[in-house]
Amino acid sequence: MKKTIALLTGGTTGEWVVSVKSAATIAHHLDADKYDVYKIMLTQQGWFYEPADSMKIEVDRNDFSITVKGRKVMFDGVYIAIHGSPGEDGKLQGYFDMLGIPYTTCDALTSAISMNKGYTKAIVQTID
Repeated sequence: MKKTIALLTGGTTGEWVVSVKSAATIAHHLDADKYDVYKIMLTQQGWFYEPADSMKIEVDRNDFSITVKGRKVMFDGVYIAIHGSPGEDGKLQGYFDMLGIPYTTCDALTSAISMNKGYTKAIVQTID
């Protein structure tokens, strides 16, 4: 049985363009026999899925789902392809942790610490 994957792209920083390119490459290489992939765009204006044959469909952030042609789509996992915030700073990871949805990056705490280079250096310097 195929897994249903949300491929997150976009973001809220200047790295938005890089995220979109990364997601396109990832989508191209995910095995369509194993995964149903829904590319979800995150912007300042909202979170959307935009199928080729219809208008933007807003993501229900209460449970991270979308409704396509009357059918509620829930995700088995999330591939985070967002560079910068909120993809690398722990915000999305914390959200998905609360919902119990697995994702491809490190956890929220590790993401938050490693996003701040000063904190990362301070922690690494204490390791013998």
